[in-house]
Amino acid sequence: MLSKYDYFNICQFCAVHGFNVRVLSVFLSVLFSSQVFAAAGDVISNTATVDFVYQGSAFVQESSPSGNTVTGIGNGTATSFVEDRLINFSVVSSNTVPVDVASPQPQALLEFSVSNSGNAHQDFLLTAINTSPSPIAANTENFDPVSPMLVYVEDGTNAGYQPAEDTAVFVDELMPGTSVTVYVVVDIPVVAVADAAAVALIAQVAQGGAVGQGSALTSDENGHISPAGIYSNGAINVAAGVAGTVPNTDALETVFNDPAAVNPEDIDSASVQDVASNGQHSDTGLFLVQSVIAPVVSLNKTVTVIDTLGGTDPHAGATLRYQIDVVVAGVGSVNNLVITDAIPANTTYVTSSLLLNGVVQTEASDAPIDYSIFNGSTIVVDLSQAGAVSVAPATPNLITFDVTID
Repeated sequence: MLSKYDYFNICQFCAVHGFNVRVLSVFLSVLFSSQVFAAAGDVISNTATVDFVYQGSAFVQESSPSGNTVTGIGNGTATSFVEDRLINFSVVSSNTVPVDVASPQPQALLEFSVSNSGNAHQDFLLTAINTSPSPIAANTENFDPVSPMLVYVEDGTNAGYQPAEDTAVFVDELMPGTSVTVYVVVDIPVVAVADAAAVALIAQVAQGGAVGQGSALTSDENGHISPAGIYSNGAINVAAGVAGTVPNTDALETVFNDPAAVNPEDIDSASVQDVASNGQHSDTGLFLVQSVIAPVVSLNKTVTVIDTLGGTDPHAGATLRYQIDVVVAGVGSVNNLVITDAIPANTTYVTSSLLLNGVVQTEASDAPIDYSIFNGSTIVVDLSQAGAVSVAPATPNLITFDVTID
């Protein structure tokens, strides 16, 4: 690049040898200004000037786009055009290795960076989708996180995902030359150790220039279009772009110059590899299950007193309604889950009061065994029917029965 000292020396040389310094100055000014992006919408304008002598008199004449034959300063018209809106941005995963998670796990995170390398403030709509194959060759993509997968933009108050702070679902007014952190937040389902899930973040360029979510820019003036997609956590449904036929003009236009994704797992909402100049860009991160949470069984037992007058006085003849909540949590099923509860002393079991999840149960020993009263003193509830049926986490198991106080 020429320095300002080179510029001075060239002008001095030309002046000594009779070259028109004014015309040369215009040329060099354009040359210098081309080294840095102008802002979208800026008017780039200049006027050439010619000096000449006719019959002993000096004249100055300015240029015009349509030609100018009138001498004198102020009689020309500047040659002008408007700097186009150059769309250039990228999505890059911040996770170069798999993100270790447990199974199950709520609010597992992938982190991405969205960067604006265009020449205007831009908004970006965001969405996360399941994709394949794995972006990390050592791992196989073999499960999907729980739907829906949510996307949030870091607001910058505190680093790292802060649910109370990072609530924006689109990127608003990202300045040229800057980046913002975006989080994909998912729940990991019940899967096996070493299972992996690939998730792509897609950014769709949208209109900037004012605070608030701008409309998606789905086409440019060169015939490039964006595919359809659902963005901003499913709230914004964007139709596919339509190729335009607007000829190149001197007015403000939109030019897609975003790069293609480099990996086959980086896809867009049309489920094809992300291509260049489509107003979208994407990258992929990977979850890898390192451990499972073993099943945990818990029993919660409560009692409600119902007296003969409809109150809660535990007098003789009053009813005691027992409720047992059997909760299985974690990963994996349990077998031979049998609940045993003795009828309290000084009480009498109320016939046909044994319920499981509100359904009346038999009171004799069945085949296969399910629910019994043995010797009139103990309730036995075999939730897994002698081990033949596994009991999985989150299965509802609510047992109730009544006794009366003797």
